[in-house]
Amino acid sequence: MRSPLTLGIVYIALGGLSVSGIGGHRPLGVVPWVLAGLLVVAGVALLTRFRPAYYFALGVAALTAVTGVLALAHHPELALPTPPALSIAVGLYLIFRTALASSAFGARKKAFVP
Repeated sequence: MRSPLTLGIVYIALGGLSVSGIGGHRPLGVVPWVLAGLLVVAGVALLTRFRPAYYFALGVAALTAVTGVLALAHHPELALPTPPALSIAVGLYLIFRTALASSAFGARKKAFVP
């Protein structure tokens, strides 16, 4: 559950699935495509295990959750083409999974061995 490899794959898969028309929803305009692209880019960045990729992925996950709230506020053109509750749940899930994997990102600390 803490592997950056599987986390990156989850980001990429959710970015691809979100524009495929889950539940009969289709993208309305450019914003859903940009959000899905950001999810895919964040997934690819997570595969590098660099610390900035961790923060970028957290930001994209939070943006996904916020756009789900916007869709609930009658602005579906500003969100992923999924049901609003699913978009919020996916964003919160990605935040949770990324926070769990935080120890895998950044410089490795060397242990003191006498």
